[in-house]
Amino acid sequence: MNFQLLTLPHMTSGKPRSSYVVKFVQTEADQDLLGAVEQALEDESYKSFSDLCKQALRRLLFSTDAEPMPMMALLEQQVMTLQMQIMQIEQRSKESQTNTVAELEHKIQQLSDRVTQLEQQPASSPQAPDKTAENAELDPLLSRLAPFLDDF
Repeated sequence: MNFQLLTLPHMTSGKPRSSYVVKFVQTEADQDLLGAVEQALEDESYKSFSDLCKQALRRLLFSTDAEPMPMMALLEQQVMTLQMQIMQIEQRSKESQTNTVAELEHKIQQLSDRVTQLEQQPASSPQAPDKTAENAELDPLLSRLAPFLDDF
């Protein structure tokens, strides 16, 4: 389907053109656009295809800065949200590091106390265990047979 659009003279050629032709090919995007154009014309939102094209071109070429502001406000809000999340993560990280440092300091203090206690205990040589008593405790049969072995 072809539509014609009345426009200003074409700037690239030497002779002025009074109209342009818009062609819709069989691609999905073009067919979707064509369907939307036909629907807008059926709804009688625009008097003609020419009016529809002019309005679309006005919006595209003469857009005001009024529309980008909501997008900018949305982006600023998202940036603020991200900054708050980063601050919360940093705070949790600091708390975690503080707790970890406190735990390590406590363990170091406990180890220092233990070392001090061990240094203050008198150095005593380990006693040699009684081998016969140890063997008797280990095997009851040997403890009964030990007197016979001593006699032998």
